[in-house]
Amino acid sequence: MKAKASNGARTISGGVTAPKGFKANGLHCGIKNSNKSDLALIYSEKPCTAAGVFTTNKVHASCVAISQAHLKYGHAQAIIANSGNANCMTGKKGFADSRAMAAAAAAGLGLTEKDVCVASTGVIGHPLPIKKIVNAVPALVKGLRAKGSKNAARAIMTTDSTLKEVAAEFTIGKKRVRIGAIAKGAGMIHPEMALAPHATMLCFVTTDASIAPAALRAALDSATGNSFNMITIDGDMSTNDMVLVLANGMAGNTMIAAGSKDARIFGEALETLFLKLACAMVRDAEGATKFVAVTVKNAQSAADARTVARAVSSSTLVKCALFGSDPNWGRVAAAAGRAGVSVDAWKMKIYLGSELVLKNGGPVSKKAGVLDRIFGKKDITITVDLRTGTHSATAYTCDLSTAYVELNSAYHT
Repeated sequence: MKAKASNGARTISGGVTAPKGFKANGLHCGIKNSNKSDLALIYSEKPCTAAGVFTTNKVHASCVAISQAHLKYGHAQAIIANSGNANCMTGKKGFADSRAMAAAAAAGLGLTEKDVCVASTGVIGHPLPIKKIVNAVPALVKGLRAKGSKNAARAIMTTDSTLKEVAAEFTIGKKRVRIGAIAKGAGMIHPEMALAPHATMLCFVTTDASIAPAALRAALDSATGNSFNMITIDGDMSTNDMVLVLANGMAGNTMIAAGSKDARIFGEALETLFLKLACAMVRDAEGATKFVAVTVKNAQSAADARTVARAVSSSTLVKCALFGSDPNWGRVAAAAGRAGVSVDAWKMKIYLGSELVLKNGGPVSKKAGVLDRIFGKKDITITVDLRTGTHSATAYTCDLSTAYVELNSAYHT
């Protein structure tokens, strides 16, 4: 609660209901066979500036297209989301059902349908039990409360084992501003999200900051690019990935303009929260036993650094070596080399933890067991020094375990 971030923000409790004017709820409507919650609602008592980033998968769910359309003019006031069913590749009915979800929430809240964004996560190809959702909306609305963030966070979980909720408070001008967020994701995670119009990860964000639409979009795009778009669990991009942000201005600060100092402060706070959630997803990955940070430094460009970091972190062979505690740095070098950017094998250095293992195009001798102990840890760092420029990037991943294969080979379709 008292922790301080480098941008001056302090961690607080409350998730999406920490900012002023927001309420949330979650309940079981009957989508899941268990009694676990599967329907969530987030609501602002005042209209919001809003923005979203969405999966770039050419095969995407109806909720992605509809939420993009509802955000066309940069406004929204509520988010309704279900888990247990992705409502993807379900034909025209799927689109009608996503609209019905938004319409039901809008009716219950006294809003228009376009004021509501909609999200779904779960199994692909199954019709959404829309009647169960519509019938549950009155109770969902009635149960909205200013401390309901955890209820909403639980309701969007699928294979997650931990609830993912964060919030922070910081100063804009002389006003205290808050950002809160909830997220889900443990599998089918390799996001590549972009601003419109360009198991799933979802993130819903609220803030009481007053912020111009252009500034909000820029902050969201940058924060996503340095956090969610730099994680991978299994290399599979979901059809339903999205991050939605609602900003209701109730903090009373002077409106944050794009490119301003206040925009930088807001963006840093947002990115800090996103990185916490992104790393929480990797730590909660299906079957994972290890958390791994892959840093690429001294690349020719920022894009090169990101590309190599993503290539190494998503390598199946690297991830298998991590699971087997085998410090096979050759697989790291191979992944970097095939990334399609400027890589010079004679210049490149590779470190496992703090141990240099490759330089001048060949191995660095080590005492027996030193590298084994590094890869035997639960938290591992891999550093690739390309020595071709000045740019860096870090990607986050996990090992690929037999438990992951068992879980996903038995996953109901």
